[in-house]
Amino acid sequence: MVDESMMNNSGVCDPEPETMESIMEQIDSVNIHRGSVVEGTVVDAREDGWLVDVGYKCEGFLPKREWTHRAIVEKVGEPQVGDRIRVQVTNVGQGEEAQLSLSRWRCEFDERWNALEEKLAQSDVIEVEGIRKVKGGLIVDCCGLEGFIPISHLAEEGRGINPANLVGKTFPVKLVEKDRRKRRLVLSRRSILEEELSSLREDFYANVHEGDILEGDVSSVTSFGVFVNLGALEGLVHVTELSWQRGAKAKDIVQKGDRVRVKVIGIDRENNRISLSLKQAQEDPWVNVTSRWSVGQKTKGVVTNLADFGAFVEIEPGVEGLIHIGDLSWSRVKHPKEVLRKGQEVEVVILEVDGERRRIGLGFKQLNDPWNNVAEKYSKDQVVNVKVVRLADFGAFVELEDGVEGLIHISQLSRQRVEKPSDVLKEGQEVQAKILEVNPAERRIRLSLRALEEEPAQERREERKRRPAKDDSHGSPKSFLPQQEEFTFTIGDHLNLNQ
Repeated sequence: MVDESMMNNSGVCDPEPETMESIMEQIDSVNIHRGSVVEGTVVDAREDGWLVDVGYKCEGFLPKREWTHRAIVEKVGEPQVGDRIRVQVTNVGQGEEAQLSLSRWRCEFDERWNALEEKLAQSDVIEVEGIRKVKGGLIVDCCGLEGFIPISHLAEEGRGINPANLVGKTFPVKLVEKDRRKRRLVLSRRSILEEELSSLREDFYANVHEGDILEGDVSSVTSFGVFVNLGALEGLVHVTELSWQRGAKAKDIVQKGDRVRVKVIGIDRENNRISLSLKQAQEDPWVNVTSRWSVGQKTKGVVTNLADFGAFVEIEPGVEGLIHIGDLSWSRVKHPKEVLRKGQEVEVVILEVDGERRRIGLGFKQLNDPWNNVAEKYSKDQVVNVKVVRLADFGAFVELEDGVEGLIHISQLSRQRVEKPSDVLKEGQEVQAKILEVNPAERRIRLSLRALEEEPAQERREERKRRPAKDDSHGSPKSFLPQQEEFTFTIGDHLNLNQ
């Protein structure tokens, strides 16, 4: 029979009230020990952590430092009162002030590490996601744990990559090293890329040959050339193969990421090196140069280089001509830099076109010929100021003006006999000379110093001839003698007579 005293007004028996003894029995039945993973409820939040009810005789304390760890990729925030969380018991205190010490990250780390072990048991390739760039490499999310990929293992050997480019991207890797106690994971992307590239390279070498035209993307621009990604390999376009123009700079022709057409000009399978040419994938401007340029044609160009023997001028992209030093100026030039400078725009005339030898001869002085009006400026018997520019065995060359030179023959240097011109003149000396002949057709002017010396003597002789005889009105005896004329005879006159 049911005890009527245990019946309530509704006729239902009330549960037997819990006693301290029954509560202690329930607590003792919970298996709580160090290392246990239990689920509990956050009942209080403190400055240094949280109190969590895990069904033990006392609340457990979860310090803030035990909430997460640098080895864990944390995706949740700190808990609030009332939240249910999984924790691991790190210590079970005894005595009156017994308290449980809890840790969340240890529980998370063990679960995630075990998951990683299971994946590695199935395959040696796992997927990771780039988190952040660090010194020396990249931190990735690997099964919720932080792994490290050294920069040397981010790309295939010999090819650099910016780790920041992989942040936020998912890609496969292989395990290099793992240490659970040190919570360390080292991974590699290079090994997978090299395996993939090895297969691609075999196909590349089988199908690509020298002379083929390919398309690729500019991966980097340097001072010595441009690297082009062809998929299986990267090829180098040396700076000399960038353009038909002389001295072209890579940064002025292409930019990183540009799609370009290149010609394969060299394959080194042993070292996996491909030599490419950008300019040879374009039309050679010298192929039909004779149809565009002819002798006598005038044009403008830019001086690209100066050499001891002349100046190179680009008259169109990829086509250069040479102004020989003798065609720079009508006056004597020791170096082209005395007339032109690199980068200067000049007007030239075509003197020669040789398409087979890829040569074009240009003239600069021909457009400014000072001999065009020489006949108007100079005439026979004119006395001019000249400058000695050089001496030869047979005479002295003198400059009347820039580009106009004449010759004083050794026989015209003096009325006296001259053994060598240097006895009379020196280079750089300025003297007066008389023009004997002007011949613009043959670009020749003859001058004389001797003619200026003979003029005073000739004038004296003519003056003596014109002088009247003196009358002797006093019948001096001398008046009966014949008049004798004064006569001057020089060594020069004697030499002339002998000649």
